[in-house]
Amino acid sequence: MDTFISMMEHSLFHQNDNLEPTHLIMWAGHSSYQNDPTECKLYFEGLRKAIENYCLNNSCNLMEEYDKLINEPERGLSLYFISFSEQEDDLTMWRGYGQNGDGISLGFDFDKLPGAPLMHLNDKNNPENNNYQLDTRLIYNRNYPIKCVYTEPNDIKIEEETCRRTIQNLQDKDNEWRDVIQHLIDSKEAPKYKHFKYEAEKEHRIVKIGEMPKFRKGKDGFPTPYIEVGIPISCLQQIIIGPCQASENNVKRVKALLCSKLLNIPVKKSIIPYRNKI
Repeated sequence: MDTFISMMEHSLFHQNDNLEPTHLIMWAGHSSYQNDPTECKLYFEGLRKAIENYCLNNSCNLMEEYDKLINEPERGLSLYFISFSEQEDDLTMWRGYGQNGDGISLGFDFDKLPGAPLMHLNDKNNPENNNYQLDTRLIYNRNYPIKCVYTEPNDIKIEEETCRRTIQNLQDKDNEWRDVIQHLIDSKEAPKYKHFKYEAEKEHRIVKIGEMPKFRKGKDGFPTPYIEVGIPISCLQQIIIGPCQASENNVKRVKALLCSKLLNIPVKKSIIPYRNKI
């Protein structure tokens, strides 16, 4: 609940000086600091095996090019995630991510993400209008969350199209842009693959590439990188109060907070009978 109240007080963004907030600023954590230490690594392990099998079946050798292009790629990926779940009111998720039932669940509908704004052309007659700059924190429909693919570490199956594009890129030795092409492929595909033991979470994630992160204090007390991501308020469709705080009085209190911020979002209680303080 502390995090939710802090978000309402400090993380609402008003685009173009709108009276009503237009975006909720959330933190996206770096891929190297997630609770799953295999983040992104499963993808690269699977990709290497797939390329090795291709070379074996086609009597060719692309591994030297592979090592030039993709050697220790995790160091070069500045990937940041915000994770979401299909499980909107699930006891396991409350225990693991919702302060053991004392927290809040935010329900989003990302089909409501807007399209990217049109390019702003220079106005020769009104030079003061040319100071327009896009806020890179804000997301659009091109940032639609990806659905995680759960895999067994000893049997990682990378999608055929990803393998085909990588093989083509490895073979195209004269293309001066192939390192950029591979970086784009890896940045899109690496975040998809997760250890199969996380499958119950039914995770989707917004992935952003960040070059200049901010830092917060991590659970270990050391600086942890993150970037800010602005999610349109129009995508926030409901709020669920955790099972250990689920009362009509608390629903009214949360609604009062939202009303003070000019937000009209449905609030409901968890239907799970659960007490964590016995």
